[in-house]
Amino acid sequence: MYISNKIVKCGTLSVVFWAAWFAISTPVTSIAGTAGEALHQAKILSQKGDWNGAILEFEKALQEKPDDSVAQANMGVALSRVNRHKEALLAFQKALEMGYDSANFRYFRGLSLAKINLLKDAAQEIETALKKDSRMVHADYDLGLIYHQLGRDQKARDQVDKLYKRNYKLAKQLHDQVPLDYKIMSVDQGGTLTGRVNLTGLVPKARAFHLIHAPNIEFCSRMSDGKGHRILYDFTVSKKGGLQDTIIAIQGVKKGKPFPRKMQSLQLKRCHVDKYVIGIKNGEDILIENTDPIKHEIATYEIYGSHRNQTSNKSVLAVNSQVRSAFIKPGAPEFILKCNLHPFLQTRGYIIDNPYFVISDAEGNFNIENIPPGTYEVTAWHPFVPIQRGTITIEAGKTTQFNFTFRGEDARRKLYHDDTKGYRFNTWFDSNEKFYGGPRIDDPVEVLQHFDNSERYIGDLKPF
Repeated sequence: MYISNKIVKCGTLSVVFWAAWFAISTPVTSIAGTAGEALHQAKILSQKGDWNGAILEFEKALQEKPDDSVAQANMGVALSRVNRHKEALLAFQKALEMGYDSANFRYFRGLSLAKINLLKDAAQEIETALKKDSRMVHADYDLGLIYHQLGRDQKARDQVDKLYKRNYKLAKQLHDQVPLDYKIMSVDQGGTLTGRVNLTGLVPKARAFHLIHAPNIEFCSRMSDGKGHRILYDFTVSKKGGLQDTIIAIQGVKKGKPFPRKMQSLQLKRCHVDKYVIGIKNGEDILIENTDPIKHEIATYEIYGSHRNQTSNKSVLAVNSQVRSAFIKPGAPEFILKCNLHPFLQTRGYIIDNPYFVISDAEGNFNIENIPPGTYEVTAWHPFVPIQRGTITIEAGKTTQFNFTFRGEDARRKLYHDDTKGYRFNTWFDSNEKFYGGPRIDDPVEVLQHFDNSERYIGDLKPF
């Protein structure tokens, strides 16, 4: 490996920091005699990873031509690769005094400073490298690690944000090493928040998906209205107006109980997912269990403002499982996991930063326990109505009551197919034979769905 002012390429070998890994297609100096031959051999040995051999050749070249700044810089690189970092820093300093300087040179120097625990100096050096060349994504990654070791975690998180726009893989790796701004501690005499989520007015219609658009009609129709539609209940409301599947989260809790240790799981069964909403940390892993005899093409999306960006797309084979990450743009509040083959199979997530959250039950009730005393903002999030906020005061050993009320007329989503009259299978499906011949054998409808939560009013609001 060889460092120069021209063709430089960074790679991905690391233990704690991304190791410098430079290549050059042609020599940048033309030196005759012994020094030139030594530099040529040093380059070949560096490219083979024989760093000790390269050091010997650099020493020969520098004995004959001690003022060669490029050779001195490369000597520093070779020394750093065999963990002789103090000697490497001396070589880097000599090269700098000779007038050699570049973004990559500063980056290497910063790595050696970090290796001998001069972290503040290392951060300053890599910051200098990035000012010279902001495209060095590995330098951004290493700088984030150094900030974390210095206890400057917010600056490390800022590096995650920078990397996310340019290198998703590095952003995820750095994100996984920088903890949330939350500390685990014992909670003595914690308080409790209890309440209910209500919906008034007209209950929004359930969404209907025509199964004719699904690639596995015979199987997918095992959960349908019996006429070719899959019904998705975005708003599940009890007879008394309690709204299910709303996430109530207490904001701003910096210390308290630990997050659950068990990985969250989603089970796919009959082209349906068992959880419609989840609360989840950014970057958290989810276990997806596909119990169906067909594959699902599971995609993940981030939502921030009006933006909807797909972050991953990977098939989960029949009767198989897979671990997926909910890593999305830092600061994005919502996450979606759905099947691109069967869009009615979907789960929507709300990003949380502490474990004090819960999902409302079938009656709209919720209960959060062991909350550290204090005054907090509490939010109620449902995927298709504007978020609601309130302020609560939690007292030691006491229970605080707080209710939320949404209005059906504020629903902000569109129906996929509003017309559910008649059958929606096409001509070949209505035939007694398969498309390619042979008798058609249908699976019986195992779950019959109904539009039983539409066209219903709760409270005194007028129709809209």
